[in-house]
Amino acid sequence: MQAELKEDLIRLLKEEKELYQELFAVAEEKNEALLENDTAALSEILAADQEVIEKIEAKEKERKEIIEKIKSEFNLKLKHDKYSDFIEELPADWEEDLKDIRQKIIELTDDFYSLNDQNQKLLNQALEVNTFSIESILKSIKENKNTYTKKDKEQKEQPRLLNKKV
Repeated sequence: MQAELKEDLIRLLKEEKELYQELFAVAEEKNEALLENDTAALSEILAADQEVIEKIEAKEKERKEIIEKIKSEFNLKLKHDKYSDFIEELPADWEEDLKDIRQKIIELTDDFYSLNDQNQKLLNQALEVNTFSIESILKSIKENKNTYTKKDKEQKEQPRLLNKKV
C-alpha cells in the first residue's frame, strides 16, 4: 500500500509539473500578445489559460486526497499542513524522491509568477495609454466648436468617440 501511494503521489506531482510548464508557455504567449498588442490572440490565450488552471486545480484536489491517505497510512499528525513538513515526516527514500520534483515545481511557479507580474505591468501600461487616449479624444470633442449650419457640417465632420456604423 505504501509503495502504491508513493507512486501515485510522484505520478501526480509529475503531471502537475507538466501542467505548470504548460501554464508557463501560455503566460509566455500572453506576454508576446501583450507586447504586440494582439487583442484577438490575447482573447484565445486567456481561454487556454483558464483551461490549464482548471486542470491544475483538479490535480491539486487529487494531490490533497493522496496526501491525506499517506498521512493516515503513516499516522502523521502535523502542526502545519505544509508540504515541506509533510515530506520530512516520511521515510528517507520518500523524502529524497519527493524533494526533487517539489523543487522543480517551485522553480516553475516562481518563474510563472515573475512572468505573470510582468504581464500585469504590461496590462496596466496599456490601460493607462487607453485611458489617456480616451481623455484626449473627449477633451478634443469638448474644445471643438460645434456648428449647426448645413454649410459648416458639409465642410467638416464632427469628431465622434464611437462610430455608430460599427
